Amino acid sequence: MFRLLRWLRACLQAPRPAAEAGGPAVAVERREWLPAIRALPPGTLAVAIGDVHGRADLLAALHDEIADLAASLMPRDAHLVHLGDLVDRGPGSIAALRLARAGIRGMRSVSLVGNHEERMLGVLDTPDPVEMEAWLGYGGLPVLREAGIDPDGDWRAPLSAALGPDLVAWMRANPRSHRVGDILFVHAGIDPARPLARQEPRDLVWIRKPFVDSPGPYDENVAIVHGHTPVKMLDLAHPHRIDIDTAAYASGRLTALVVFEDRMRIVQAVGPSTR
Repeated sequence: MFRLLRWLRACLQAPRPAAEAGGPAVAVERREWLPAIRALPPGTLAVAIGDVHGRADLLAALHDEIADLAASLMPRDAHLVHLGDLVDRGPGSIAALRLARAGIRGMRSVSLVGNHEERMLGVLDTPDPVEMEAWLGYGGLPVLREAGIDPDGDWRAPLSAALGPDLVAWMRANPRSHRVGDILFVHAGIDPARPLARQEPRDLVWIRKPFVDSPGPYDENVAIVHGHTPVKMLDLAHPHRIDIDTAAYASGRLTALVVFEDRMRIVQAVGPSTR
């Protein structure tokens, strides 16, 4: 019943991306349970979803799978964390934003700011032709196509209208990190030279090499779960961080990391690739 209600709500609230409209079906792949990178308190479930980049078809499939998994595990405390970069590049950015905002019944839903959300909000705020053109090349053009907006001229007002004031306000209010026990969820990573309490907000959204080249451990011995830097193969053996950005917009593979108490597993929604 809950799955049917979620499907009906998504149909009413969001335009369906091309891959959902009679396109190939999305499959769900589940890997075996492994020891968790950090054990969570008893009864605690935390699920992170990597960079969506407009693949609302894959996100909807993962939400359904996670809802079923949470129902079977019956956690006392459940967190759903979208790691940012819901938008740009793929065909269903606005639909993905709406799905993330709706979340999953019974779970605390958090959507982190990604560098693509930050840039989108920046061009909505500032009528800079150079920045506007850069965002289109950065992956924004499919967002305008989804909304039926002509990219010629000043498209900022039509895009704001297509998103709606409530969705824009929700994007602006989203946090840059979320911590559950000894697992810290961020979009890009952290500055390994700084304690957690002194991280620069920009680093949480944009950092790359100083973080991914650092072996850890990190301050307070947290494990970092992040996206931002695409990987072809997931590394679940690293003792201090897990990158779950599998370039969903191009690969057709959107990854979720499920951590329940002292175990973890990977769940992926797999659909058509754009490459």
